[in-house]
Amino acid sequence: MAKRRPAGRPGRERHGLVLSLIVFCLIIISGRLVYLQVHAAPAFAEKAQSQRTRDIEIAPKRGTIYDRDGDLLAVSREARTIYASPRFVTDATGTAEAFSRVLGGEPATYAERLQRDSGFVYIARKVDVEHAEAIESLGLSGVGMLKDSRRTYPSGELAAQVLGFVGIDDVGLGGLEQYYDSVLAGEPGSVLAERDPFGRPIPGGVIHYEDPVNGDDIMLTIDKDIQHTAQVALQQAVEKWSAAAGSVIVMDPRNGEILAMASVPGFNPNRFADADSVAYRNRPVTDVYEPGSTFKSIIAAAVIDAGLFEPDSMFELPPTLQVGGRRIKEAHPRSTVHWTLTQIVTNSSNVGAVKLGMALGKQPLYDYLDRFGFTERTGIDFPGEAVGHLPPVQQWSATSIANIPFGQGVSMTSLQLARALSAIANGGELVTPHFLLQAPEGSGTETRWPKRRAISEEAALATREVMKAVVTEGTGGAAAVEGYEVAGKTGTAQKARTDGRGYAGGKYIGSFSGFLPADDPQVLVIVIIDEPKGAIYGGVVAAPVFSEVAMFAVSHLRIPPTSIQPAQGPDGETATSAQTP
Repeated sequence: MAKRRPAGRPGRERHGLVLSLIVFCLIIISGRLVYLQVHAAPAFAEKAQSQRTRDIEIAPKRGTIYDRDGDLLAVSREARTIYASPRFVTDATGTAEAFSRVLGGEPATYAERLQRDSGFVYIARKVDVEHAEAIESLGLSGVGMLKDSRRTYPSGELAAQVLGFVGIDDVGLGGLEQYYDSVLAGEPGSVLAERDPFGRPIPGGVIHYEDPVNGDDIMLTIDKDIQHTAQVALQQAVEKWSAAAGSVIVMDPRNGEILAMASVPGFNPNRFADADSVAYRNRPVTDVYEPGSTFKSIIAAAVIDAGLFEPDSMFELPPTLQVGGRRIKEAHPRSTVHWTLTQIVTNSSNVGAVKLGMALGKQPLYDYLDRFGFTERTGIDFPGEAVGHLPPVQQWSATSIANIPFGQGVSMTSLQLARALSAIANGGELVTPHFLLQAPEGSGTETRWPKRRAISEEAALATREVMKAVVTEGTGGAAAVEGYEVAGKTGTAQKARTDGRGYAGGKYIGSFSGFLPADDPQVLVIVIIDEPKGAIYGGVVAAPVFSEVAMFAVSHLRIPPTSIQPAQGPDGETATSAQTP
């Protein structure tokens, strides 16, 4: 007989299985709890905090830019940034219409932002406080605002190309705003704040707050009054001669401090987006051109410094000169003359300038132009500085020695020319043009501006005498300033073609460059009139601007007049030409 299984055994097996399942589930649950409470807890806590908090950047106040007398040129005013949390906006259509009424713009534009699947959208940035308060008073759900600042330029177009402008994020996008952005910008702060389900800050709910570090202020060498005079005089000249453009530099030749720098056409940096980008160009720094007859003063300084000639050295000058298959001629026909070096410059003789250059020789001529800084940038504290073109001697053609001495076949910026002429004005030292006058200690900003010797003091003094005669006896009579001796040089240069070799027919640049008082130069002015119509000569279109700007500058700076007043000379100027008849 088979044995019977003990009663109750199947029950015990089922109980054991159920117990095992319970134990297994408890292990799984315990493991999950350990994972959630130990390993995943930080992540969940961070997610929970992100849902109820927002990390908001606090913009710093950008540093102020002053002129040399402490007048405001660029300053940041208090403003607001308006934002919205679309998920908490209860009436997108009505809210959009409210924005349109107060801030301007189309309701549809705001409505599109308010309907985005996002927890944060910008509605308007850099809003003036009055309009921001009007929005705040409406109590719109899901709408908030942050403290901000708005860059403004109190004098509008004054020194616009020099100052530049900043973008919506307060980053410098041009001019000194860009060059000194690291000094002016400061460091943003932040606030980590708790918010309710409607996106509104919870009172007392700030978890962390870090103050922004405001930007540093800087003071420029620019003189606001001289800058205004230069801009007005330049604008009037460009309009009078229907010119394409123009520029003016006013600089202290003793140390390179730029007192004014103007360019036409101009723009208003408060509304820079409305301007054509061509107006942004700070032409004395960014535009290169062939200098024409202005270059003759540099050649005169070189031959004097080399000991080859003196201001009264005599030359026999034929009507034309054949060099390397090209005939050099004057702009106005003449017979053979016997002129001194001074008269060559005074009468702006192309033939005479070529004779001076040939007497110097190719390599020495190149070396002197290098010493005057025409092979390098000036080192100015400004972005995007261009450098002209002076080919090495190995690349000179047979006629280069006949073109370069009167300013053809070589290009430069007017700032490079200002730097070179400063060496003649200050006794032979090449200065570094610059805009920065003062910056806070510890800002890491360089305020030392190097100098180096270009020519001897004796050569500089002698060349100044030559340049004085240009105004008293020669082509620069219209540059005279009553009560002061002026040293200068007119220039009338053909414009090189931009679409090939050679020169553009009928297009010229008229210029005048000079300094005063001639025996103790403290103000240097360069005027460029690009493509004037009705007259082309620098002595006609540019010299009067020099006179107006220089007269104001010496009066404004209280520079005593000289005892001898210059006599008025003729207005004309010989245009450079190297064409074979």
